[in-house]
Amino acid sequence: MKSIRRFFAGVKEGFTGLWQHRSMGFASVLSMFLTLVILAFVLITVLNLNQAVVDVKDKVNEIEIFVEDSVAGPKIEEMKNLLESQAGVLSVTYKSKEEALANFQETLGEDGYLVEGMQEALPQSFVVEMGDIEQTDTFVRNIQSLEGVSEIRYYQDLVDRIVTISTYVQYAGAAVVILLILISIITIFNTIKLTVFARSKEIQIKKYIGASNPMITSPFIIEGIVFGLIGSALAFVIVYLLYNYLFENYSRAVFNLISSYLIDPAMIMTNILIILITLGVGIGALGSIFSVRKHLEV
Repeated sequence: MKSIRRFFAGVKEGFTGLWQHRSMGFASVLSMFLTLVILAFVLITVLNLNQAVVDVKDKVNEIEIFVEDSVAGPKIEEMKNLLESQAGVLSVTYKSKEEALANFQETLGEDGYLVEGMQEALPQSFVVEMGDIEQTDTFVRNIQSLEGVSEIRYYQDLVDRIVTISTYVQYAGAAVVILLILISIITIFNTIKLTVFARSKEIQIKKYIGASNPMITSPFIIEGIVFGLIGSALAFVIVYLLYNYLFENYSRAVFNLISSYLIDPAMIMTNILIILITLGVGIGALGSIFSVRKHLEV
């Protein structure tokens, strides 16, 4: 019962301290707010870059395998089954000479009639959709020596470039986010440390009159948690409003530029909110604990 009273007394003193030292509290909240806003936008940027790479991967995951005229009847089905059994293959579609001609006429538009009846001049083929373009080179090596295969056409240079970019984006994005989190922790810790230092005499007086370490520390922890909640909540509101504005007004422009839409805010904002609150509250509480500890030695 006594410990419960002490807990609520610490909570009450913490909220009282928020108002009495509101100017220093404002500095802590502002520091958290600015740092978390920057962190959130960097994180959102990394997520969108990763999504753009995935979208581009999906657009270049097709391989067209042209086959000789000798491949006919049951051999077509056999080859289709063989291709489907390869690792990384998502689907295999057979394209006949007639279908190849129809596609060619479609590209010619009004002049399509000029090639009417010329299907025998076009090759039959299989269109292979890869589930993972990183396995494209291995797939091509495995099937290029198959009997009946005359040519394999795919965006080899582009695929290799995308795989490389994807790797760089993942590692660089993770490194930047981790670095920013560390910078955020250091910045907010230092701001809280200055706030606590300004009240060092108050801590020493409480220590002299016999207050226990938990009684002295608990109000500062409450203040740190509240500062974290306010800073992270304000950061989330600004991030949500700005990103939602960008999504509604510039998503089409981004697609025209990199062939990928911005991620819908509804898909990521819940996770962003959880991350901001966790960082804000965690750093606020831990920063208060470590900052007060050095002043408890009297």
